[in-house]
Parts: sequence; C-alpha cells; structure tokens
Amino acid sequence: MTYRSIPAAITVALAALAVCGCGSSSAGAPVTAGSGTTGTGGASDTPAGGTTTVSNATCAKAYTPPVALSAGGVSFCTNLATVPDATGVGSESGKSCRARSAADIVKEMGQGWNLGNTLDANGNTANPLADETFWGNPKTTKAMIDAVRKGGFTTVRMPVSWDDHFSGAARTIDPAWMDRVEEVAKYALDNGMTVIVNIHHNNGWEAPTLVNEALAKDSLTKLWTQIATRFRNYDHHLVFEAMNEPRVAVNGVDDWVGKAEYYDVLNRLDATALAAIRATGGNNARRLVMIPSYAAAPGDAQLGPLVLPADAMIALSSHAYSPWSFAGDQKGTSVFTGQAELDQLFVRLNTKYVSKGIPVVIGEWASTDKGNAAERVKHASYFVKGAAKYGIPTVWWDNGNKTLTPTASDVMALFDRSNNTWVHQDINDAIFCAAQ
Repeated sequence: MTYRSIPAAITVALAALAVCGCGSSSAGAPVTAGSGTTGTGGASDTPAGGTTTVSNATCAKAYTPPVALSAGGVSFCTNLATVPDATGVGSESGKSCRARSAADIVKEMGQGWNLGNTLDANGNTANPLADETFWGNPKTTKAMIDAVRKGGFTTVRMPVSWDDHFSGAARTIDPAWMDRVEEVAKYALDNGMTVIVNIHHNNGWEAPTLVNEALAKDSLTKLWTQIATRFRNYDHHLVFEAMNEPRVAVNGVDDWVGKAEYYDVLNRLDATALAAIRATGGNNARRLVMIPSYAAAPGDAQLGPLVLPADAMIALSSHAYSPWSFAGDQKGTSVFTGQAELDQLFVRLNTKYVSKGIPVVIGEWASTDKGNAAERVKHASYFVKGAAKYGIPTVWWDNGNKTLTPTASDVMALFDRSNNTWVHQDINDAIFCAAQ
C-alpha cells in the first residue's frame, strides 16, 4: 500500500482488476457476524465501548497456528541450506532429514500483520534514521511485537524503504539503518514468527520500463546483495519479498493496470532480484522469496503475463483490497456485498498457482473504517475463509491509522501502537475464527 490514498481516477481500473478472473465456485460461506460496534479497548472478548460477535470470539479462542508436518516420519532439516535430493530428503550429521518446501514455509505463516508506515516511511531529510516515526507511528518496540504475537498473529511483514539510507553508485546501505531493520526483525523472530522483509517504497528507480530496466536491475542487485548477506544466517522464518507493488508512474500518476512492456520488464526484474539473493549463498540458496506481479495485482491482466523464475523456493506475492469500493475507497460503499468477487479472486489464485504447487501469500489486505464495524467483520470473515480454503495466508495491512475523521482515508489500524492494545478485536476474532 502506498502512503497516500489511491487517486479516485483509477478506482475503476482497480475494481476491474479484482473481477477480471474466471470461475465462480464458492470460496466458502462466511461466518455469521453480529452487529457489534468497534470499541477502543484491548484484547478482550468485549472491547470497551462496543461488542464483538460472541460466536466469533469463542471460535477464535480455539484457533491454533498451522504446523507443517514432515512426510514419512523424517524430521525437517535444521539447516535451510541443506540440499535435498529429488525426493526432498537431505542429510545432516549422517541422518536423513526432509528439507522444508516453499509450501511448508507458507503453511506455517498462518495469519499475519503488517508493520505498515513505519520502516517504510521516508522523507525525513533532516534525520533519515528517524524515518521510522516520520509518518506518525511510534518507534517499534519488542513489547509491541510481543503483543502482536500474543494476539494470535504468527507472521509480521516488515515493509522497508531503503532510498533514504543508501548512497553512491554502489547503493551502499547505511549500517545503522540495516542494524535497525535487523533489530526489529529479531523482535518477531525471537517470538517464533515468520518475518517478511522487502524493498518497499522507492523514488522511481524500480519502474519496469525498457528505458529504466538497466538502472532497476543494477539497484536491485546491489541492494538485495547487501540485504540478503546481512540476513543470510537466519532460518526459514525469515522470508524475502523481491519488491512491493512494482509499477510505473506516468506524469506523476501511478499506472496500476500496466501494459505488455511493463509486464515483460518486470519478469526480468523479478529474476534479477531472485538471482542476487541466491548468489549470496548460505541459507539464501533455499530461502523462500515472494515474487510480485505488476503492482502485486491479482487480476488476469497482471497474472497472465507473469513468468515466475524456475525456482522451487518461491511464492506469488499478491495484494487484494477487494472489493475496492468497500475495502479501499474511503468514499465508497460501507456495505460488504462482494462475496462473488472474492470467490473469483481465490478461485483464480488457486487455479493459476496453488493447484500447481506454487504457494500464494496475500501480503496486504484490509478494509478501511467507515464506521461500519459489522460489515468489516463480515468482510474479514469471508475474505480469510476464502483464502484459507486454498491454504493462502493473509497479512492485514495495519498502517497505524485508527482515527476516523471526515477527511480521513486508509483507516486500517487494528492495533494501537501507543499502548499495545487491539482497537478492533471484533475483526481479529473474525480473522482467527475464519482461518480454522
């Protein structure tokens, strides 16, 4: 998600992306939601100032994070870098072990939460190392991430912007910034969580155009070489995402749809980023890497021309603020009626990828608050249930914005980072109930 709201002029295009797939089989019936209203309390069944659906709250308590099981009674290999044979079996200390597959790692992601508008914030020219709080969110603490884990989430996506923190033709990353990114990642890793690190916002060097291709490849190679080298020794809980929502801005306006040229160049940029990561060796030789389509869009227009690298340890990275009028457009409908659209979305992702052995991760999804708590609960239930049917983990986009005002947009926070409490426990309950 970008920091600013997506311009109204392209909402029609985004809506088209969400519905252009084929297939109409149901992604599962939604969990019945009550008429709860959103409160401001902590992680209790009934937040102060409102109520949550009792059935969802009770159901959510029964949730346990998914666990990948090694086949044939052989334990998983301890070392991610252990090279398996054609059957997936490797050897450590003279004993057989089974190497974790991409699907194994994705399965254990469970339900995720984005540390949004934080390490991806940028623009503090006076003190770039203070970018983390420049967009209004507090500095990330271990207590904060501990609370996220206690809330049931087992994946933290860490969007990171690097442009304010590298210099020179070598794109040398400031060691102090790299240290901070690693420090925050360890808050989650120490909780046994999966952590997704990416290259998020940038100043245009990533644009997938023919004229910009050489610059983009050079920058991706130099940045990912440094990032991957720093994280090389971490185990399978550390995941890389090659890019966020790679797209082209035309005359200052983001093109969220794309065209053939952009799609072709992006295929080569994805391959370049992956090659740079793999070349650093160690655990990165088999680390899971998430690969985005154009703008990370899940429509046929973007998925059709996407050519994933021939690599067994990758997953499709997709974002879905669907249906857009309800989930992403602050001035759009406050009533969730997009069940058929979501059915099409998940059938499409399953048909094109999951059913063919390629995992999918929805790295961003959410609904913006319009004072419509019950509808947001219904949407969350239906969305997560539809994704779970096909084994697709979802990672809620939490940008820290929890205040609904007449001029607000992207009001998507579930978690109050100022006091480490959940402000929409009803949505949390819907997520964990539907994920079962």
